Order: sequence, then structure tokens, then C-alpha cells
Amino acid sequence: MIKSGKNSLAFSYKAGKSPVHKMPAWLKILLIPALNILIFNLPLPFALGFILLQAVLAFALRFTPRELFADLKPLLYYSVILYATSIIANFFAACQGGAACFHTGTFTLAECLKFSLSSSFKNKSTIRMLVKLFCIMQSASILFKTSTTLQIREGLGTIEGALRKILPLSKKNSLTPTAALFICFIPMVYKNWELSKRAWLARGGKSGIKMLRAIFPVFLSVGIKQAYNAARAVEIRSQEK
Repeated sequence: MIKSGKNSLAFSYKAGKSPVHKMPAWLKILLIPALNILIFNLPLPFALGFILLQAVLAFALRFTPRELFADLKPLLYYSVILYATSIIANFFAACQGGAACFHTGTFTLAECLKFSLSSSFKNKSTIRMLVKLFCIMQSASILFKTSTTLQIREGLGTIEGALRKILPLSKKNSLTPTAALFICFIPMVYKNWELSKRAWLARGGKSGIKMLRAIFPVFLSVGIKQAYNAARAVEIRSQEK
């Protein structure tokens, strides 16, 4: 049986009355990028400590492990691709470097593979990057789970309006609609994919290449239609103003 709870969708809003939910969206929009800049520029222990802090906050906000995993799953896929690419590259580099030793019998493919695996998983720069990306994904998850799309849009409008009062620019917010559409399409894309996948599984389909072939055209067409409708709505409202 397929569970269809909305809150298990990636980056979907989860209603609540916590202080984080009540925090102005513009403040969260400014605070999270600032923290992410610190995460990338400060040593690894800071990122590890912030991961722990955000995990405690997420569970205090009553986010379930399944909901958190749905938001962090893309990073898992990225990690697999990153390490697979690194292993293959190191393997062929080792083969090329030891090709001249084949005739001596001192170089084997097993040794080459061992070297490739060891080099890839001991690469500290890759580990640091993945840890910091994990921390950033946690921040994005908290933002989207505690802010509705309307709140995000209004928060962006507040920020742009304040900047236009300071800078010698037109007082009309022209960037907010585009930025809001871009940001709010992130949960929309995940939602469309998960709903398409659930519909396939509910009809007795199985995960695999056949599923991807079947649901990808639907996922793409639905996304294009939603993007068009959203863009038209923004254009009509801007004309009314």
C-alpha cells in the first residue's frame, strides 16, 4: 500500500506554531545564505557542529526522519555519482601509470582497483565538501518546511523593497516575481516527481528503467504547464498593478 502523506514530499511546507514558523520569512531568507557562507569558509568542525544543531532543531520542530531523508536524498545521489566518477578516474589513472609494469607481473587490476578505492575514499576535500553541502541542504529543508510559498514571496518582496529604498532604483519590485518563481519551483519539482512515482507504483508498476521511461514525459509536461500558468499569473497581476 502506498502512503500518500503530503509531508513526506521533499521540501514541502509543514504547518506548525513554533518560533521558527513564526519568524519573518525575509529574516530566514537572509539568515540562511549568511550561515551557508560561514559554513563554506570556516573549518570542518563548525559544519559538523551546525549539522548536529540543525538536526536537534528539526526534531524539535517534529520533522520525522522520513521527511528529513526526502529532503536530503538528492545529496545521497550526488555523493554516489561523485565517488563513482572519482573511482573510475583514479582506476584509469592507476592503469595508465602502471601499464609499463604489466610484463613484470607486479601490477594487477586488483591492485589498481584497491588503489582507486583507497584514493577516492581518503580524499579529505571531497568529504569536507559533502559535509558542508549536507549542512546547507539541512538549512534549505528547514526554510521550506517552515515557510509557505506565499511567505517566501512576500519575504523576497520585503528585501527587494528595502534595497530599492536605499539604492537609487525604481520603487517597483521587478525581481521578486522571478526570484520567487525560481525558489518555489524547487518544492514543486520534487512534488511532481514524487506524485508521478507514487501513481506508477500504485498501479502495480515497479521501480526501474521502465518506470523512468513512463513517468518522465508526464513529469516534464506537468512541470512545463505549471511553469507557464505561474508565469501567466504573475504577468497578469503585474499588469493589474
